[in-house]
Amino acid sequence: MMEITTLALFLQSAICLCALAAVLLKFWAEARLDSFRQEMFALRDELFDYAASGKVGFDEPAYRLLRRSMNGFIRYAHQLTFFRLCITIIEIKLAGKPTETKWTDDWEKALNRVTDEDTRSALKKFHDRAMVCAAKRLIFGSPMLLSLVLLSFPVLAIRQGWQNLRQIPDKAPFFTVSHVFDTSIIENQAAAAAAA
Repeated sequence: MMEITTLALFLQSAICLCALAAVLLKFWAEARLDSFRQEMFALRDELFDYAASGKVGFDEPAYRLLRRSMNGFIRYAHQLTFFRLCITIIEIKLAGKPTETKWTDDWEKALNRVTDEDTRSALKKFHDRAMVCAAKRLIFGSPMLLSLVLLSFPVLAIRQGWQNLRQIPDKAPFFTVSHVFDTSIIENQAAAAAAA
């Protein structure tokens, strides 16, 4: 009698765990994707509001490149995963091609042409925020990258000093991704997705 009850409890637990795993795998991935896109939409809207306030022209090349990059991230979000990024890097290495940096080069040139220092700084901050958003998307989809982020906390604490501990959770994702991957690969793929 006791064995049947134990077996029934075991089967119920196994079924519940399988159902929970399926739900987490399916809905966690979709929730992360939706969250990333929503955050990028909000950032793009903030950039638009910044331009609408007259602080930067809508025809300014740096603004247009940054907006195109954000549109690409929104469009490319479902492909922005650790696995796909690794495959892309392997393809680049096997083909023996240098990493394409067209968007990154164009961005640097356009940013350097902005004469107002405050505008240049604001556009750079928008770019940095977009890259942190992309880094978070990569990290929270990969247990390995998530582990690396947790390991980067002490490194950043030492580098930043103990006074800046509040900034570490914001800086750790991009710090980790930029030390593991060439971030220009991510930027250029997003720009290519926006152009498609």
